Amino acid sequence: MNANKVLKAFLVVTALLFSACSRDKPQQPAEAPEAAAGAELSAATGAANTSYPTRVFFGDTHLHTAMSMDAGAFGNRLGIEEAYRFARGEEVMASSGQKAKLTRPLDFLVVADHSDNMGFFPDLFAAKPEILAEPTGKKWYDMIKAGEGNAAALDIIDQFSRGTFPKPLM
Repeated sequence: MNANKVLKAFLVVTALLFSACSRDKPQQPAEAPEAAAGAELSAATGAANTSYPTRVFFGDTHLHTAMSMDAGAFGNRLGIEEAYRFARGEEVMASSGQKAKLTRPLDFLVVADHSDNMGFFPDLFAAKPEILAEPTGKKWYDMIKAGEGNAAALDIIDQFSRGTFPKPLM
């Protein structure tokens, strides 16, 4: 397709898009005078329109525990049970060693741990023999014990994302 045809096609599509974005408001059906007066009264008095849900729930829709590779890599040591206890309003010991408790329990919680390498970090921190038997696993374990946890985490995530994560550790 030559440049002239491409330009013409672009201009036609652009014109169609702009015409679809017209600022004209669609015509609304005429309201009964009583309904209009009620709406004005409602707006004037600040009365709330309750045609929408009034029971609001408070929760978390995306929580990772230590079982999830990314959360475990960056220091989350809380498991699934601790996550649910915390959500119920119970006091838990945070990964930082501080006590943590919500002022009000959550109405819902979604534990959204990744399935890829689920549980790798709890096993790494527990020095499972099958992890330490693999040279890279032993290297990561030693890095963490030496206080180089962030460097180990970045190396683990880098290898996983590039597909070079050691197969015996999967």
